Amino acid sequence: MSPIMNLEEIQQKYSGEWVLIAYTNADENLQVIEGKVIAHSDSKEQIYQALEECDRDLPLAIEYMGQVPEDIAFIL
Repeated sequence: MSPIMNLEEIQQKYSGEWVLIAYTNADENLQVIEGKVIAHSDSKEQIYQALEECDRDLPLAIEYMGQVPEDIAFIL
């Protein structure tokens, strides 16, 4: 597992990749402020596989560290 990094550091290191983060700090909207990267990949399916193997007691987030095209919508 990587050291604790803030979101900007994670974005710089894993640009264009999906990351699974065990976050140590989040804001009131549960946006990650800092955490440890558990897995990273160009493939979100690999991130979902890594998620299945994680400790369910950890606060986890999946984030994309790239530019999202304007014509894509996310459903939460």
